[in-house]
Amino acid sequence: MRWRQRTEWGPRSLGDDEWAVLEAQIDADDLEAVEYAVEELTGFMDAFREDVDGHPMVGVTDGQLSVTQEYTENRRGRRVLQVTFYASGRVGVAQPHAFDRLGSAAGSLVDHLQADGIVVSEIRWSEHPYRKRAF
Repeated sequence: MRWRQRTEWGPRSLGDDEWAVLEAQIDADDLEAVEYAVEELTGFMDAFREDVDGHPMVGVTDGQLSVTQEYTENRRGRRVLQVTFYASGRVGVAQPHAFDRLGSAAGSLVDHLQADGIVVSEIRWSEHPYRKRAF
């Protein structure tokens, strides 16, 4: 269920103007409880809305880590909550760097779900290609 942090999964180093993107597809019987747990974890962050590649991107950010969430279907057709983390900070330049931030966010999410007693069937983690920062 935990994401095992890796550094620099892209074909090149993360750029100053890029995010490392980590997605969690969370399958649970009570997805509303999962959504509420994510909101509890990110409640201190500022809301944002940006147009990215012609599509609206809505979420919260603290300036270095941004989080979006939406309901979708997994590959088996079950409804899941998709939580996507976008982190900035080049390895060797920023402390903590993007991959440390992603590891911390992913670990905090799993710990919070467990502490709240939310039963999770599966969390499927996906590392996506780096993406140009929207802000």
